[in-house]
Amino acid sequence: MTGFLRHKRGILVASVIAATLAVAGPALAHSDVHRSEPADGAVLRATPAAVVLLFPAPMRVMTLRLLDDAGRETRLTREGERTSATREARAAVQGRLLPGDYRIEWRGSSEDGHVGGGTVRFRVDPAS
Repeated sequence: MTGFLRHKRGILVASVIAATLAVAGPALAHSDVHRSEPADGAVLRATPAAVVLLFPAPMRVMTLRLLDDAGRETRLTREGERTSATREARAAVQGRLLPGDYRIEWRGSSEDGHVGGGTVRFRVDPAS
C-alpha cells in the first residue's frame, strides 16, 4: 500500500471513529448523575436520612438500591413516582447503617428511551 493510500485510509478510519463518538456521546451522557447525596466518595459519620440522585436531564429511575460491601441490601422508601421522568430520585434510608462501605445502585431510562445506570459509593465511619 502506498503512503498516499495509507494516509487516506487513516483519515477514513479517524472520521468513522469521530462520527461514532459524536453519536454515542449524547446517548452515554443520559446516564450521568449530576450530583448525589451522599456525594460519590463521601465519608459520613452517621447514617444519611436519605439518598438523592440529581440528573442533568429527566430520568425515569426504575431501580434504586442501597447495598453494603457484602451485597446486603438496606431498605429504602422511595419518594415520588417511578413512572414519570424527573431530575431527582430520592429515597429515605430505613434503619441505621453500620460502619463500612456502601453503594447506591440505580437504573433508569431517559425521556428519549436511552437506558442507563450507575453507582455512587460512600463510607460510614463514625470516627472520621
